[in-house]
Amino acid sequence: MRLVAILLAGVSGVLALVAGGAFALQDTMIFHPDATRVAPTAGYIEVEDIQTQDGEDLVGWYMPPSAGCPIILFLHGNGSRLDRDVWRYERIHEQGVGLLALAWRGYSGSSGKPSERGFHVDADAAWSWLMAKGYASRDVIIQGFSIGSGPATRLASLQDAGGLILEAPYYSMADLVRHKTAGVPLDLVLKHPFRSDRRIKQVDEPVLMAHGGVDSVIPSRQSKRLFELANTPKTYRLFDASEHNTLVRDGLYEEAIWPFIAAHWTPATQPDSNTPTNCFLSQTTVSGEAL
Repeated sequence: MRLVAILLAGVSGVLALVAGGAFALQDTMIFHPDATRVAPTAGYIEVEDIQTQDGEDLVGWYMPPSAGCPIILFLHGNGSRLDRDVWRYERIHEQGVGLLALAWRGYSGSSGKPSERGFHVDADAAWSWLMAKGYASRDVIIQGFSIGSGPATRLASLQDAGGLILEAPYYSMADLVRHKTAGVPLDLVLKHPFRSDRRIKQVDEPVLMAHGGVDSVIPSRQSKRLFELANTPKTYRLFDASEHNTLVRDGLYEEAIWPFIAAHWTPATQPDSNTPTNCFLSQTTVSGEAL
């Protein structure tokens, strides 16, 4: 019995050391910021400075929409920079849809240090910036990719947006960490749990979730479980052969996002009949599993 007690104490000590180390290092384990600031090369993108309530200066890339089109508030993924999504911006611009792509604190020239709380403050600041520009809340589509899916879900649960798009989302960061650590309960000491599973139930807007079937970063079962919790109307689109970072290349906008917006979004204010529109969303057809 004494040997068993000694072994159990040893195992507990090892787990405590692992948990302590994980707690101390988790910021660098979870967040991979690239602080390099790069100017856009496309002439249709404007660079904006966005102030947060806690005093950080964020970088935003902005494209105003054409008449009769929505604007997407895009919250990017981990280890990314604004200039690495140029193919995404091209697709959005071609449709006449607007865009505010926000650089998280610590990324792409934005000041500050990444954290879950900080990301939520950043998302709130981007929303407030759009409202100050005069956009109606229902004309803003919130889109979050990867780590950005958590703040996107929270923001949509608090605002009356035109829709929520989650690209390669997790069920929660806590659940993903548990999966990645083979059951070792490091999620119990997680400072940044990103509980999308709790927030998604409070989202009343139409929801689209899209995931790659061979995603090696966030398995698609994470989003499938999250999808089960979402309110209707909701649509799920699985791209069977897509990896974590290839959804845009593999038709995310053409096959999922534009059909979703065309099916579920109407302008808060109809454009004047004399005002030409460059929004082609009505030409798309709905696809995916809709409920």
